[in-house]
Amino acid sequence: MNKTMKPAGLCLAVFLAAVGLRPQTVDCVVAVVGGQPVTLTDLRIAQEFGLFGRAVPDAAGDTTLGVLDSLIGQKLVLAMAREPASEAKAESDEALSALREKLGPEAFANKLRKFGLSEADLRPYLMERRRYERIVQARFASPIPISRADVEKFYREVYIREERAKGLEPGPLEGVRANLEARLRAELRAAKVADWVRTIREESDVRVNRDCLK
Repeated sequence: MNKTMKPAGLCLAVFLAAVGLRPQTVDCVVAVVGGQPVTLTDLRIAQEFGLFGRAVPDAAGDTTLGVLDSLIGQKLVLAMAREPASEAKAESDEALSALREKLGPEAFANKLRKFGLSEADLRPYLMERRRYERIVQARFASPIPISRADVEKFYREVYIREERAKGLEPGPLEGVRANLEARLRAELRAAKVADWVRTIREESDVRVNRDCLK
């Protein structure tokens, strides 16, 4: 169940008091998910470090709401699964190394400085993401069946159009069949995950403070 939080003009203490937390005025609470606050800083860190991959942009090209929806969904899944937080330093080291390599060492360091973070501060965000991915992988482990007709339709309706939009001549179906099948399977799986998370959200107490994003 989604609800809109009260308008801006109220201090953060009001939002935190509503969920039984000690009032502070250091950050804006952009959402409360099952009693757990999500701050604007949490959202900006997830957005800046690309923790949710390519978020869906709105009509203005802003991905903020897409990242917020992903962050809310992640917290709902983690709360439902009640999987204990991992304390494995080796795993968090691996997650940090992977993100540093993905962004590039200089960009990674600049982003940490932008938020005044140390690598240790970033670890909980990365480990939450990994816990979420494990839960989703376990739930949707069964392969999604893809027929030849499905791939051929995807080739005609998506691949050919994309290639021609890039000014390229589409390759023959048999040469790209395996890649298209993998892509189609990934997209269908993502749609199933999105439907599952949406159902959880509809049954949960989620309050969003859109004024925090202004």
